[in-house]
Amino acid sequence: MKIENIIDKLIKVIRADDYFNDIKIIKAYPCTIAPTRIATETVALGFDEIRLSSTSVDDSNRSGDLSVFVDIFIPIKMDNSRASEIFARICKCFYVYNILSVSAQRIAVDVNTASYVLKTVFTFNDEIEVI
Repeated sequence: MKIENIIDKLIKVIRADDYFNDIKIIKAYPCTIAPTRIATETVALGFDEIRLSSTSVDDSNRSGDLSVFVDIFIPIKMDNSRASEIFARICKCFYVYNILSVSAQRIAVDVNTASYVLKTVFTFNDEIEVI
């Protein structure tokens, strides 16, 4: 995997599932003005933590753990149980990868976006090309 393509690749995997046709899938912190309120179910992905080490001497490839956060936003007017359903479906999408761990926090209310948010982290182990 190339590090600059990882988030795009994961987004593509999620979008390939017809379940997500009506759900907005985005990179976290896009270069646009952020909405003050979430109008539709939204999934935002970004890097959480990366721990890499050399696979061999004089090699540009590294291997290690890469954690990606996947925050699930549900508009406050909707049923917050949708966050758990979406999370379970994302787990199914990522099943093909070498996942070391998955974590999820409690569903909380985000007053800034007027939405429920379920913060999750997927940690993968793989060889990653950084150059």
